[in-house]
Amino acid sequence: MQRTITQRCSGAGSQTGRPFAAAAAAAAAAPRMAQRRRGPQQEQRLGGSRDVAASSTGGSGKAAPSLKHAAAQGGSDPVYVAAAQYLKLVGLNNQAELARVLDIAMNPNSLFVQYNDPKRSRNASARELSVEADMAPVIDFLTARGLTKSDVVAVVTGHPPVLSYSVPGRLEPFWEFMGATVGLPDVGAAVVKRPSLLGLNLDSLDKIVGYLKSVDTPPETIIQYMLTSI
Repeated sequence: MQRTITQRCSGAGSQTGRPFAAAAAAAAAAPRMAQRRRGPQQEQRLGGSRDVAASSTGGSGKAAPSLKHAAAQGGSDPVYVAAAQYLKLVGLNNQAELARVLDIAMNPNSLFVQYNDPKRSRNASARELSVEADMAPVIDFLTARGLTKSDVVAVVTGHPPVLSYSVPGRLEPFWEFMGATVGLPDVGAAVVKRPSLLGLNLDSLDKIVGYLKSVDTPPETIIQYMLTSI
């Protein structure tokens, strides 16, 4: 009987530590191995699943694998499997949390995300994620900023869309703004305490902080606002 993708990837489980470059390479190899060893019957089954996923978006484009899709395929979707394997190596071992994080990060129609505004009825930041190109750079950035393994897990579970963020385009400017403009002494600690900070629009934050400074709001008060209410 053909071994499962998870069994073929299990060798990567012993690679831990920071940065996670080796783990990323091992996890990312899963889709390629699955592609080479996939039989005709499995190919047909996966192809049908992709058609269903595409139809769920109204034909507007390729949809990321949903939680139900991955479960229905017995975890055989190579993108989902590679992402799950990598996050386990990072330290996210709770299966329910792992499924929730991946669904929010990669499923535009995730039921875990709800908005009161009907114009934001879709999980807009969700997309199919590559371990090497998307997830590993984010994890390496966070660890390079002093976050421990448990801190990284807290940030990822607290704000799953962070896995899709660009390091130079979003995370680096955010860290710079929080440190230089807001005056946070430890940006990493603030993010661990309140992961949703990473989802705030930087332009809007700049306007808010600029206004608070213009009315002589004490720096420590601005920091408190940032950590609790903005």
